[in-house]
Amino acid sequence: MKYTQYRFLFVGLIMLYSGMSLLQAQTTYSFEYLIGKTSAANSWFPDLDANQTASFSIGKKITDPQLNWAHYLNHPTVGINLEYANFGNKDVLGSGYSLHPYLEVPILESTIKNLSWHTGIGISYFTQKYHPAENWQNKAVSTDYSWSFRTFLYYRLWHHSAFDTRLSLGYTHKSNGHTRWPNNGLNSFLAGINLQFGKSSEPKSTAEKSILKSQYRYFSFETGIGSQSLSRLYVDALPVYSTGISYGTIYDNTFKLGLGLYYRFYQSYYDYIKAEREFINDSYPWLKKNVFYNSSTYGINTSAEILMNHVSIVAELGLNIDKPFYKIDYRINNEGYANGEYFPGEIDTKYWIKRFVSGKMGLKYYLWNTKNAPKYNLSIGALICSNLGQADYSELNIGFIHILK
Repeated sequence: MKYTQYRFLFVGLIMLYSGMSLLQAQTTYSFEYLIGKTSAANSWFPDLDANQTASFSIGKKITDPQLNWAHYLNHPTVGINLEYANFGNKDVLGSGYSLHPYLEVPILESTIKNLSWHTGIGISYFTQKYHPAENWQNKAVSTDYSWSFRTFLYYRLWHHSAFDTRLSLGYTHKSNGHTRWPNNGLNSFLAGINLQFGKSSEPKSTAEKSILKSQYRYFSFETGIGSQSLSRLYVDALPVYSTGISYGTIYDNTFKLGLGLYYRFYQSYYDYIKAEREFINDSYPWLKKNVFYNSSTYGINTSAEILMNHVSIVAELGLNIDKPFYKIDYRINNEGYANGEYFPGEIDTKYWIKRFVSGKMGLKYYLWNTKNAPKYNLSIGALICSNLGQADYSELNIGFIHILK
């Protein structure tokens, strides 16, 4: 499948930052050096030296007292982070270049001053990736581009009139979201120093504006196309088609909470059943009786978004009512290796939990400013979908929302 969600994700990141750049805010700049350790992605992973990472960020401290979400998040900083990473073995892993929209929020101010939490989700480019003959040890990265996630705690050690010196402590994760096998990913634990330039001005109003309380019911519809590589033997990225509806409440033009229904169709499942591959005839012949139904997933979900003008951070937790093919998906993706042979995984307790629990996490961009609670709005989203936290597929979707004022 030639469709690549990362191209759209890159465009989405630019749109997200463009939306943030329109806000009333104080610009800040930061330089960061980190050192730490990248975990082995599998049993045959190469030896790694220390991970060394450097980054540059441009952010905006949101000081506008008219924004409800800025008030709730204690006047956060939003922006773009550019990152370079040497994972400790350039011959096998190469280097990683990442771009993250990020959100940084002051936390625990009443007990621990000068502490903030930073989180970002974006895209990485790698100079080396898996090849079955030339780079077989790199089971962590198999695509040029991947999802990238970072979360850090910053503690201000020293304040100067020109800049702040901060201690950094955090974690980064990079994986392709199951768009190609192998997808073991890279997990790094890092610490370092961050220098932040540009003063964070206080809101112009001497008194914080009172939050304008509101509750709006909404109805929404979304449809998306995803990309999934099924397993070690079936590495081609094939589409996943999804659709969903939800109903819920938007509180104070900031918190969007909903309950919905979703449907997903997996092309990889459909092709597997039609080709009568492993397990179909001897273990699960009933899958052939209704191939379309058995290649699908049906479920209910709860969703939560933080609305920040044109941008939102979204998370969903779902319950798969039925996902017939997942028995095979689980077994071929949890296979073992012994005595020179692969053997399939077994249906165990972990299967039953992952069979029912699904999730989504990502970013959305709204065409019209959510601050004004428009009656109708359109969104574009880039999300990673999971089974109990393990990547299932990556998705680009569009949505329509109707607010029932």
